[in-house]
Amino acid sequence: MAAVMGLAGCAIGPDLGPDAVTGGGGGGDAAPSSSKAAPALPALGAPKTDLEWKDCARPSAARFGVPAPGGVTVECAELDVPVNPDNPTGDTLTVALTRARMAATPKDAAPLVLTSGSDLPSSRTLLLLATGPGRSLLSQHPVVAIDRRGTPTSGDLDCMTRIERSAMSRNGLPEAGTSGQSERISRLARAASSASDGCTETLTPHQLDFGAAFAAADIEALRIRWGVDHLGLIGVGEGSDVVLAYASNYSGRAGRIILDTPTAFGANARDRASAQATGVQAALRSFAQSCAAAGSCPLGADGMSTIGDVLAKGRTGRLGGLSDTQALSAITSALALAPNRPQAVTDLASSISSADRGDTAALKALAERAEGLRTGDGQLVSRCNDVSGPIGQNEIPGLVDAWTKQNPLTGADSALSMLRCNGWASSTPTNPPNALPIDPLVLAGTNDPVNGAGGADALKALFIKAGVTPTTVSWDGLGYSVLARSGCAADTVTQYLGNRPLGEPTERGCPT
Repeated sequence: MAAVMGLAGCAIGPDLGPDAVTGGGGGGDAAPSSSKAAPALPALGAPKTDLEWKDCARPSAARFGVPAPGGVTVECAELDVPVNPDNPTGDTLTVALTRARMAATPKDAAPLVLTSGSDLPSSRTLLLLATGPGRSLLSQHPVVAIDRRGTPTSGDLDCMTRIERSAMSRNGLPEAGTSGQSERISRLARAASSASDGCTETLTPHQLDFGAAFAAADIEALRIRWGVDHLGLIGVGEGSDVVLAYASNYSGRAGRIILDTPTAFGANARDRASAQATGVQAALRSFAQSCAAAGSCPLGADGMSTIGDVLAKGRTGRLGGLSDTQALSAITSALALAPNRPQAVTDLASSISSADRGDTAALKALAERAEGLRTGDGQLVSRCNDVSGPIGQNEIPGLVDAWTKQNPLTGADSALSMLRCNGWASSTPTNPPNALPIDPLVLAGTNDPVNGAGGADALKALFIKAGVTPTTVSWDGLGYSVLARSGCAADTVTQYLGNRPLGEPTERGCPT
């Protein structure tokens, strides 16, 4: 085993009501209710010392098997950062950055930094933005995605064996035959413990240097390189943890804080997994309903039942070698990144329906793509570094049974997935920020197939403690990243980046 770290020196919209945002207005220009002048917002500026950017539209798109975005310039650069920010003269690794802009983007526009954490490569999330309705933001500001350290483009980690990776990706289900629940849990726990030992041995002394706080340190290294005082930050999904860790550790440097369908910062493993099971189940239900509403849905009259049948076949060795975990990841990943067109829903439904009839080729292709996007060694190490309140192996059977009753398609998978960090050490948790330099903007998607909804509500206590009043924009569409999929949300973000507070209302909605 080796660690390839590049070390140097070693569907249906909501009832929006009167506060709906349907374009560029939405109350963003409303004057503050106080007669006092609004406090000055942190200034965002263009880099004084920029990176060496090179065109990379075609290779970036080819890496993810998607078309290059038309009308958007995609460029790549690299930045060497300390593996341990407390030891800036020690080992370094190279993180990858991808920038998207348009011909009309002002040359002196402040760039925004985007991270999707350990959910997906940030560069893939940027391509989703560059091809969706949210791309209108790019005409005003370039967006720079920073891939999480330890992922294939940013100091790729290679510390697990093939057997361990297989056990993780299948959540303990053997590659051939079936398995009882107890045997499956034991197999997954053994693989996780073995992977922990191997990665710890390979990465020492840096085995705990891949959590959200270290990803935040990489963003701070970028700010220093640019020579700017403040950054505009976009955290998508688990990337919101990185943004809030940055705001906590580098007080005052976060000039704008945009949290796009955030996760619950600091929540323990059980609460996170439970919320994910509930939220992803809701996203699958929305997908089935959208397919049925379009007419002639390949899933049939009861789409949830068809999906359940496919997962059951995976669980019992009748899905052409795919496990239920792999099939679910294939479906949710495809939903997360599907293009904004009705045909994308039908295409995925056809892949599921074909697999139910015995033709698993299309679903297998989706599973392979999902595995490349979501289950790398570096992503697992990052997630396990950040685990809070790990669950014991003896608790898993009860959670599998209870959560399956609550969320039949997702409960067991979420409960089992907690075991992937069995035996792993976790880094010291980052404290929530006691104060924030600006009121955040929260984009709250209700049908996120990766993390589910609920994170925005879970952050309310954090905001109260930090003394801020966020503006929350809700969106009932289906997919990963509200910003990427809603031009209305992109308009609100553009307003938020200006030199005046958004003002009232603080609760808004964007149409689907």
